[in-house]
Amino acid sequence: MIDEQAEEDSAIAWWQTFQNRAVAADGDYLDAHHPWCLGCGTDNPHGHRLRARRRGDGVSARHIFDGRHRGAPGIAHGGAVMTVLDDMVGMLLYVVGEMAVTRKLDTEFYAPVLLGVPYEVSAELVSRTGRKLEVRTELREETTGQLVASASGLFVVVTLAHFTSSMQKASSTRCIVGSPREGRC
Repeated sequence: MIDEQAEEDSAIAWWQTFQNRAVAADGDYLDAHHPWCLGCGTDNPHGHRLRARRRGDGVSARHIFDGRHRGAPGIAHGGAVMTVLDDMVGMLLYVVGEMAVTRKLDTEFYAPVLLGVPYEVSAELVSRTGRKLEVRTELREETTGQLVASASGLFVVVTLAHFTSSMQKASSTRCIVGSPREGRC
């Protein structure tokens, strides 16, 4: 049985360390958001396990969609692709230096995203107005550079209270960060 209070305390401690992180140098790998993150977590058996690096003022990663991400035969599910695009913007927040959440993410698909094919996924900040971050993220076939999907969106800067409040609400429904092992959420 998972100790839910320990998980909540651990998650809160992780979010608190976000603002104290050293700024990553160009080329450095960035830490996962948390071990159970669907995009970059190392402990989520359904996750993508993205390993993003800082690239100038943006981020990039290499990714291969596999059978867990299947939509049509041989093709990644659109939702799996959108998860990767969204999480790369989440990795960009390490470079921006702010915690933020997705408000809107408009995605376009230009070609099928194939299983087993290496892709480069990147994200960049387009502009900032107050708490609003305008972002862009792309997925390109690694060998040809062909753009296969992209997204433009709006992320909104939030405080730690946004996450602690959400965790408290989730705990009242018995749906805690890290509980996927038990299949409760």
